[in-house]
Amino acid sequence: MIHTYQLVAALSMRESDPRKAAESWRCMNEFCDQALSMLKAWKDIYPHCGTPELYDLALDYKIAAQERLTENMQDAEWLKNNPAAPNGLFQPMN
Repeated sequence: MIHTYQLVAALSMRESDPRKAAESWRCMNEFCDQALSMLKAWKDIYPHCGTPELYDLALDYKIAAQERLTENMQDAEWLKNNPAAPNGLFQPMN
C-alpha cells in the first residue's frame, strides 16, 4: 500500500491534467477500500498480530487519497472555468 501510494503520488505530480491525476487518486481510493474491507474482519479475529495497526494505516492512506482526489477535482473545476492562468501568476522558468 505504501509503495502504491508513492507511485500514484509521483504519477499524479507529473500529470498536467488534474482530471487525469484525480483518476489516479480515485483508483488509489478504491484500492484502499478493498484493503480495508479485507482487514476489517481480520483485525477482530487476529487483534494481537498487528492487524488493527495495519487497518489504521490503510485508513490513513484512504483519507489522504480522498483528500488528493478532492483537491484535483477542485483544480479541474477551476481550470474548466479559467482555462488560462493569469499573467504573472508563475515565475518564468530558466
